[in-house]
This record gives sequence, C-alpha cells and structure tokens, in this order.
Amino acid sequence: MNRFVLLGLLTMVSVPALPCTCVSAAGSTAKTATNDYPVVFRGTVLERKLLPQRIEMKGRRRYAITFRVDEYWKGSPDRTRILYGVDDGTDCLGDGGYEVGKNYLVYAVEQVSKDQVLGDVFWFGWTDVLPEGTHMLVPAACTPGGETTVAMVRTALRELGKGRTP
Repeated sequence: MNRFVLLGLLTMVSVPALPCTCVSAAGSTAKTATNDYPVVFRGTVLERKLLPQRIEMKGRRRYAITFRVDEYWKGSPDRTRILYGVDDGTDCLGDGGYEVGKNYLVYAVEQVSKDQVLGDVFWFGWTDVLPEGTHMLVPAACTPGGETTVAMVRTALRELGKGRTP
C-alpha cells in the first residue's frame, strides 16, 4: 500500500503546472465583454519597459507597457495609456506578451498598486515602482483582445464597430 501512496505523490509532484485556461460564458461576445471592463481600446505598443526585479517574485518580470491609442470604446480619451503587467503564468495575470510596434485590441481593468500576498507567500507587487494606492491599468484576462492581425481579434473589432478617436 505504501508503494501506491508514494507512486501517487511522485506523480502529482512531477506534473507540470497547467497554463492559464479561460472558459468563456455562453453568448459572450466582444461587445458584451465591454460591459465587464472599464477600458477598451485599440493601440500600438510604443514601449515595453522592464521594471526593476523583485526577489520575492522568484524571477517573474514586470513591465510598464506604453500604448499609442488609435481608437477607444470605453475609458478616457487619452492619446497614450500605460498598462502594468507581469510575465504570463498559470494565474492568468500576464501581460499578453505585448510587443513594441504591434497593434492590439486591449481590455483593461483599473486597480490600485499594492503588494499581493497569499497566506505567507508573496505573489506579486508594485509598491517599489508606484506609490501604494496609485491607480494603474492592468490587462484583463480571458477577453477577445489580442494582436489585431489575429482572425478572432479582427472579428471582435468588426463587432465593436468604429471606436472614438482620442
């Protein structure tokens, strides 16, 4: 019996972490998704700035991604927007791998900068680069957004229709 328990434990330990998996609600569309997010825009990445490393994040990098806003459906009419993101992970908190010079449909949420601790484990944080409580935009997970050359994103843009110009 002990061999089976040991084999089960070894199997669980050797299974790799699964990537972030999104499950979309029935009937969810690009247009209905705009109801769930306060900021929706299409823009080009001007800069992807690597922020200082935090030892507690065990190598997970953080970025400030600056976009030139080409059109927007929700949010303020700013010509540029900065999103703060982390390397993609199993927690669906990544930044989508935004690349300088590429155009994206972006759904974002506003949050305040703080350090996130789960139990006694430091998850991620921003207070070393932004004063605690500063309003910041972060990419929303599991949206119809992404690089505008992707067919699914082009379909989402057609559904959204013409946005406003900043």
